[in-house]
Parts: sequence; C-alpha cells; structure tokens
Amino acid sequence: MRLVILCFWIWAASGAAAVAGSDMEALLEFGRGIRQDPSRRQAAPWNPTSSSDSDGCPVDWHGVQCNGGQILSIAFDGIGLVGNASLSALARMTMLQNLSLSGNKLEGVLPRALGSLASLQHLDLSNNRFIGSIPAELTKLSNLGHLNLSSNGFGGALPVGFRSLRKLKYLDLRGNGFVGKLDDIFAQLQSPVHVDFSCNQFSGSLASISDNSSVATTLQYLNVSHNVLSGPVFASDPTPLFDSLEVFDTSYNALTGNVPSFNFMISLKVLLLQNNKFSGSIPEALFRETSMVLTQLDLSCNQLTVQLGV
Repeated sequence: MRLVILCFWIWAASGAAAVAGSDMEALLEFGRGIRQDPSRRQAAPWNPTSSSDSDGCPVDWHGVQCNGGQILSIAFDGIGLVGNASLSALARMTMLQNLSLSGNKLEGVLPRALGSLASLQHLDLSNNRFIGSIPAELTKLSNLGHLNLSSNGFGGALPVGFRSLRKLKYLDLRGNGFVGKLDDIFAQLQSPVHVDFSCNQFSGSLASISDNSSVATTLQYLNVSHNVLSGPVFASDPTPLFDSLEVFDTSYNALTGNVPSFNFMISLKVLLLQNNKFSGSIPEALFRETSMVLTQLDLSCNQLTVQLGV
C-alpha cells in the first residue's frame, strides 16, 4: 500500500510540474515574438532556470502571477512592447484568469484557440495593433466578465453567441472597424454594465435596448457615438425604466424623430445627442428640475426647436 501511495505521489507531483512547465514554456514562446522591450524587464531577461518565488513564478518575470507554478495572471500594460503576440501560446494556460496587454504595439490576430481559456475572466488587448475578426470561439469563455478590444484594427461582424457570456459586464469595442446591426447585438447581451461601441461602422437602430429589459436594468454606461445608426432612439412604448444608466452618448449618427424626455432615466448624468437628425421641439423636462441629475447635455447640430412654456 505504501508503495502505491508513493508511486501516486510521484506521479501527481510530476504531473503538476509538467503542467506548470507547459505554462512557463508557453510564456517563453510568447516572449520570443517580442522585438522590443524598452523596460527590459519582461521579454528579454526571462530565464526559465531562475529561482522561483513563493507562488512558483520565476522571480524576474515581472507582471506574472502564479499559483503552484501555474500562471493565473499576465499584466504587461503600457510598457512599450513591440512585436507579434503569439496568443495561441498563451491559450495553453489552463488556469489563466487575467490577460492584460493594453497600451503596447503588439500585432497579431485573435486565434480560435483563445476559446479554450475556460478560466479567463479579464481580457484587455486595447490600444495595440491587432487586426482581423473576433472568432466565434471567444463566446465560449463563460467566465469572462471584462472584454476590452478597443483602439485596434479589428473589423468584420461580431460573432453570434454573446448571450453565452452571461457574466460579461464590461464590453469595450470602440475605435475599430466593426460592422453589423446593433439591434441584433444588444438582443444577445445579458446584463452588461459598461458598453462602448463608439467609432465603428455599426448600423441599425437602438430599438432592442428598450426591448431588452435585463439590459435596461443593469446598464450604467452606453456609448454608441460615431457610427451609422438611424431611426428613433427608442421604439417601444412605454419605454422601460433605466434604473442605473448614467452616461448615454449617441452623438454623430443619423438618428431621427423626436428627442425623448428621458425622465425615465432617473440616474442619468451625461446625455449627448449632438450631430444627428432629430427634429421637433426640445422636451421641457430636460430644462426643469426633475428626478434626473444631468450634469452634461448636448443637443447641438440637430433640427430642434425650443418651445418653453410661460
């Protein structure tokens, strides 16, 4: 019996070491694609034979957090990395929860292999030089709560299946070349808190926002400015109560019809509707003391008239 237990312990230890080793090898493979590292702390000096800290990470691997040698978090934000980011290599990390590479000059595409990162909760690739489309496999990341792909060269239509991302609260896709009907996208979102689709080529209308009661309940920040949206702001009547929305920016589109009174948005602080095709009179409710706490309002560059009561 002791021999069996000893053999099992040796097998388990060697198995854990193999898993940990595969994480380190994957990160080294990622590092080999980095051409410039101004900080000289991330890619160049990595040495797999260096001593480890109490969590099992090599002591000179800054920005990496481990547990028992398995990598849980990679945070290389704003350190000037230049090169081709081999995200396929990082996709082999079975316990990775945080991948944050924002504010660098990394190139590459999103591989389908990213869909295998079952533990991933936070993905931030913003302000880089990534290109291509979002693979459908990304919607398999059921634990993902934060997704930021802003300020890159992504394009094409978003994959169907965002409704599978039930934990997704923060979604930022601004400053890319995405296309597609915004109605269809919002119909898939579950309970987002922060949504930024600005500076893309999204079309359609905002009708599905008012039709999706879960979105209306949880949303705090919505920016869809600088797209090619058309039609009225809200289609349903009565419009559902937006309990938490604080920022609503639909500027620089082609929205038409009357401007709603927005008195159903009790938490609204910022309302930006400029540079659209709104017509009719400006609702008096926007100028009266109401339950709203507006601190910023812009209705400029529309076709509106003011009819204030005596």
